[in-house]
Amino acid sequence: MPVVLPPVFWSFTVDETCDHKEYTDLLQKIAQAEQAGLNMKYQADQAIAKERSAALSRIRASENAAQQKVSAMEQALTDERKARIYQQELNENLLRISKERANADRNLRPKKSHSGYVVISSTEKTHRYKNGNRNWAVTTLWETVLQIPYSVDFTEDQARRQMSDDLFQDDPLSYFLLEKIGITAVYGKEYAEMIGDKRWCADHDSFNVMLDWRLRANHRTGYWEVLFFHTKPLGIVPPDMRARERSFSEAR
Repeated sequence: MPVVLPPVFWSFTVDETCDHKEYTDLLQKIAQAEQAGLNMKYQADQAIAKERSAALSRIRASENAAQQKVSAMEQALTDERKARIYQQELNENLLRISKERANADRNLRPKKSHSGYVVISSTEKTHRYKNGNRNWAVTTLWETVLQIPYSVDFTEDQARRQMSDDLFQDDPLSYFLLEKIGITAVYGKEYAEMIGDKRWCADHDSFNVMLDWRLRANHRTGYWEVLFFHTKPLGIVPPDMRARERSFSEAR
């Protein structure tokens, strides 16, 4: 019969003290690594929070600086607007006083509301021009001299600007002032250009058209005048727009 061998038992000695120490060290290293990770995360969170706070501070500072600039610009605009309005009111007041004095000087009544514009003369003249065929032609125009309420103490630029504001603005008062003496249309260039400008008006013959105005300083009277041609004679000039003798008190 077969021989049965006894089981073989392997035996060895385990250093339980050494294994426990290594295990403890491993746990400690794991804990330290976890703590280091937590510390790094905390520091990263702190750094992010600090940077976010600094960024918000910079944004707020930029916003405050921008708002300060905007406020300063708004204040500057407000101050400039107030100064402009004040200067405009001052200029308007000075112009009003100047016009009243000019009206009183020329015996124009009522001095506070009179336009200050009066007709000095209106003369029929023969006018030569080149027609569309570039040939010389002749027509009859009228030249009128209108004294304006601005003395020769005004510069040419000042007198021109004020006269333009009074006569040529898109305003019913401007139209009314010219219509009072029979002017019913205005064309700022010469007669030859007007008759060739079909885009402006193909039926200019039906209007008394004011043309080609020029300024003149009359140092004898002390006032600026505007001279202009027009296509038809003036109507009957109303009495308040006829030149009068200067007042005695001012003439002295």
